[in-house]
Amino acid sequence: MVDRKRRSASATDVTKENEQHVSDFRYAVQISVYLLKPIGAWPLDDDEATSWLKIAVHKVSTLIATFLMLFTIVPWIVQIIKEKWSVIQMLRTICPLLFTLTVFARYILLMLHQNQLKSCMDRVADDWRYTIIAEDRETMLANARMGRTFGIVSVVFMFSSGALFFSLPLVLPSLINEDNVTVRLHPSPCELLVFDSKITPVYEIVYLLQTLSGCTIYSAFCGICSLMANFVVHVCGQCDVLTLIFDETVDGGEHNRGPIEGRIATAVTRHLRMLRLVSDVSGLFTEICLVEFIQASCNICLIGYYIITDLNNNESFVQISMYVLALASIVFNVFMFCYIGDLLAERCQKLGTTCYTVEWYRMPPRKAVEMIMPITISRYPATLTAGKMMTMTLTTFSDILKTSMAYFNLLREFSIRDATRT
Repeated sequence: MVDRKRRSASATDVTKENEQHVSDFRYAVQISVYLLKPIGAWPLDDDEATSWLKIAVHKVSTLIATFLMLFTIVPWIVQIIKEKWSVIQMLRTICPLLFTLTVFARYILLMLHQNQLKSCMDRVADDWRYTIIAEDRETMLANARMGRTFGIVSVVFMFSSGALFFSLPLVLPSLINEDNVTVRLHPSPCELLVFDSKITPVYEIVYLLQTLSGCTIYSAFCGICSLMANFVVHVCGQCDVLTLIFDETVDGGEHNRGPIEGRIATAVTRHLRMLRLVSDVSGLFTEICLVEFIQASCNICLIGYYIITDLNNNESFVQISMYVLALASIVFNVFMFCYIGDLLAERCQKLGTTCYTVEWYRMPPRKAVEMIMPITISRYPATLTAGKMMTMTLTTFSDILKTSMAYFNLLREFSIRDATRT
């Protein structure tokens, strides 16, 4: 870590710190790598892409992850169709299925954008490589710590809820059917067309596969959220660095040295580079944000309905705790999406203000003209959107909660009327 007392380090010290760019990059994306690489969603490095063994392992990991997710989704849908579940039955179980479907959709979207993800990774790695000032490195590390914190909290909430979900069949009392036979339950429906999933050893094998499927789903969910946080807070760090560069365009300084031509070229080049990164990151996550918006709006109201219903029915404490943790996880992740989107807009707006306040009139007239492009572009701050339809900000987070609560009240009223009729 960089000691704050070393901000005035010599050029030799700064160059030495720049040699840590590999470890700095790994520190920034470590959580995402741990979560996405085992499921084949982390693209191969240039060195790994030349090894047939690593390519084969990567493809096998992708196939296994896809199979495990479908192992939960397909039997669930088959059972709903086969048994013709009523609306109430579907309401009681649709939340985990909807969550799994949306995570699978995000996983597929990320796999379809592997080239774009690789491009973003290379740009981020280059930013770390060319950070040759200790103060800039410290700014980037501070933003990287924020991204890691988001990833860690997301993992804690989601995997804690998942551990309770997969332990429910072992904790809750077993069901007894009409023939006085004990029915062993699985964490999720498992309609196998060939084997009886209730007998040994099929029951244990299915239980293990569903647990592995859950770990895959939670890894994809948390990994994508962590990856998005890493990229967006990195862009925010680059906005802070670029603000200092524009501040020193006229008179020069530690961040922008050399003749006036070189200082303007540095500011414009770095600005364009950051805009390309913002465009790539926004394009990579816009569809994922839309899926997250739909998932959060539906599941927040459904899980709230489950908690109220289970409290009224005096259900197991473990089951209620699972729903509370699941609700906290979903609310936190959608808050994270909206918070970093708001943070990105704020930093870009600050950068735009800096461009506007550059004292271009003190430059030679022919050189001042070159500042027109960054000043014009800065009028439109970058934003993170959901399907290019809505901006992910804290206002959007408030709208999601309001929408979820409205659906929750409607759902509760429907449930009360149905119970009164029966």
